Amino acid sequence: MTLNLQFCIPILCLFLLFFGELHAQTRTNGKITKPIPKTETTPADPKNETTQDPTNLKPNSQPGTEESKPEETAEEDRFKDLDNKNGIVVTGSRGERRLKDSAVATEVISRKRIEQTGARNLGEVLDTQIGINVTPFFGGSQVQMLGLDSKYVLFLVDGQRVAGRLNNTIDLTRFKVQNIERIEIVKGSSSSLYGADAIGGVINIITKQAEKPEHYQFRTSYGNGRQMNFGSQGEKNMIADVGFKNDFVATNFFGGFNQAGAYDLDPRTPATTGNSFQDNNLGGNMTFNPDGQFKVKTGINYLNRNQAGIDSRSTGGVFDRSNMTNDFLALGALEYTYGKRNMVSLRGNFSRWENHYKLDQRNSNELDVKEITNEFSSQGVAQIDHEIHKDHMITAGFESFSEELQTDRLERRNAYRTRRAAFLQDEWVVWRQGIVWRLVPGVRHDVDSQFGGQTTPKIATKVDITSNLVFRASYGKGFRPPSFRELYLRFENPGVGYVVEGNDKLRPEKSTTVNADIEYSPFKYWTLSLSVFRNDITDLIQYTFGTRTSEFANFQLKNVQRAYTRGVEAGSRVRFWKYFALELGYNQTDTRDLTTDRPLEGRALHQGTMNFFVNAPGGWEFALRAKRLDKRPFYSTTNEFTTGTSTALIDQQTRSVEENNKVVYGKPFTLLNVRMEKKFFEGRMSLFLGVDNVLDQYELTYNPIRPRFYYGGLQATF
Repeated sequence: MTLNLQFCIPILCLFLLFFGELHAQTRTNGKITKPIPKTETTPADPKNETTQDPTNLKPNSQPGTEESKPEETAEEDRFKDLDNKNGIVVTGSRGERRLKDSAVATEVISRKRIEQTGARNLGEVLDTQIGINVTPFFGGSQVQMLGLDSKYVLFLVDGQRVAGRLNNTIDLTRFKVQNIERIEIVKGSSSSLYGADAIGGVINIITKQAEKPEHYQFRTSYGNGRQMNFGSQGEKNMIADVGFKNDFVATNFFGGFNQAGAYDLDPRTPATTGNSFQDNNLGGNMTFNPDGQFKVKTGINYLNRNQAGIDSRSTGGVFDRSNMTNDFLALGALEYTYGKRNMVSLRGNFSRWENHYKLDQRNSNELDVKEITNEFSSQGVAQIDHEIHKDHMITAGFESFSEELQTDRLERRNAYRTRRAAFLQDEWVVWRQGIVWRLVPGVRHDVDSQFGGQTTPKIATKVDITSNLVFRASYGKGFRPPSFRELYLRFENPGVGYVVEGNDKLRPEKSTTVNADIEYSPFKYWTLSLSVFRNDITDLIQYTFGTRTSEFANFQLKNVQRAYTRGVEAGSRVRFWKYFALELGYNQTDTRDLTTDRPLEGRALHQGTMNFFVNAPGGWEFALRAKRLDKRPFYSTTNEFTTGTSTALIDQQTRSVEENNKVVYGKPFTLLNVRMEKKFFEGRMSLFLGVDNVLDQYELTYNPIRPRFYYGGLQATF
């Protein structure tokens, strides 16, 4: 694998400049001569003060001694905010817990990590996370986790559901990073706490909260690639946020503007591969805390987005495609704390997702399409977290959820349902002598207005064998009711020649999940992890080929399959020589459709990830992120039919069932992203440069990711 010389030279120069600066500022005859000023380090999150390493300051240190130098402490703490190792998490137990005490394995992507990767949206943040695969689709990007598609992953914002799925997929590019404080990921079934749709796990986006008396931040960037692929219109991003806090109220507001042209992997055809887009987003949150015990929390997020692309058919037709989306989410909560760890809370949200889709055939209006989709959801939760005594923490609650879909593509135009639920969980410390053993049984019962009662139990355990060796395991049940589109869809595409129909007799998909992991820290700054998992799914919903007339091929959804996903994940995190952090990950994911006895489509057997970070003196930061994905089997693209907007490979679906059953493999590929940043004025301002998809690897049909892309920008914080 080789790179073009014109690309290698500037990259080599950046490396030489970077490491030359590092060497000159830190070493003279083997001694540190220019310590980094303390102001250049990222301040610790006040809520995560436990992340500071107590060994960095010695109680008997005297002024002027090496141990008491604040510069040395600052250098040793350069990565304390990168992994949030000892911080607070909420997703695994549905309440605030220290990460190291959580019986459910929870991965945390901190604000520092998000900034250092240079990601612009949630999809780019997750792209090199171990055990997660992010793939493009016509509306943006989607996630696979533990070998399961996005429809099996529940997405939350501050612990509450969001609406709006295309092809049963939450578009990750909807979530902009300027308002994300951290991301919490729980893999495996979490239906005992969160109910439907959490078969594969939960991704919880925690929004930024004001932590200082006042702060102001602004960032702008511009990027582009080869004109052959990107044209002349580059990508522009501008974001800003401002926050205030006093003893009574804390508030944070943000806004952003993002714009980019389409990209094209095959300039020989008029069709574009990735959409052009323009979006505006704004929002904020406010927390009132008058007496230290009672809190009132509010939050609003709004996104307006316009996307455009071009489709072309083998018959010669050319179509201009557009999507206009309005995405609104309002959150609210009342919390009352009593005792040390006890809380009563009432939480609720309202979400509306509106999508206007238009397909306009050039020089004709015979096949034009106009569709309006409105999706509404509301949720209310009453919850109590009560410490019976130091070894028993009870979490119990009631939840009400409703959803409504209005679209021309449903047979009945409007669909509505509700779900009521009760859940109970006991965090029980069974043993505290020598080892610490936690056992967490939980159960939830949902009553769906369409599908009746569903009970989903789970039991998890965590054993702290030593302070450096931890073992976790869990077993749980999950379910996912069919979406409205799966139940009532009716879509004809006469231009291509197929009909897609839903099935109102579908049953909910059900799962059984087993997870186990072990984490070992042989040294202070080195952690090793190993986990295994298995998901068994019954009543799997899939498209099947029905009948074929002279005009149309007919496809319909049925509960026809059973499947499993199983695998192993191994990871290593190490910090060395004060300035460097390296993360390596590998996961093997074996999947099988037991009905057809073949692997599930689009899943790679092997995947590797690497994240290398440098926080050097002089305000220099460097990030290298990589992912290696093995070949993936493909049989058909019928799962794209539900969108009504993706035309890739649809022609192939109308030929014959035998051809669709033939396996085709997408090529292995390596994704490599690099980013460099230089801070000025005691860290209040920075310039950054980056390159995405350095190796320029993509494949039009099975890996239509964006070609090599260069960007740079400015960030200022006050």
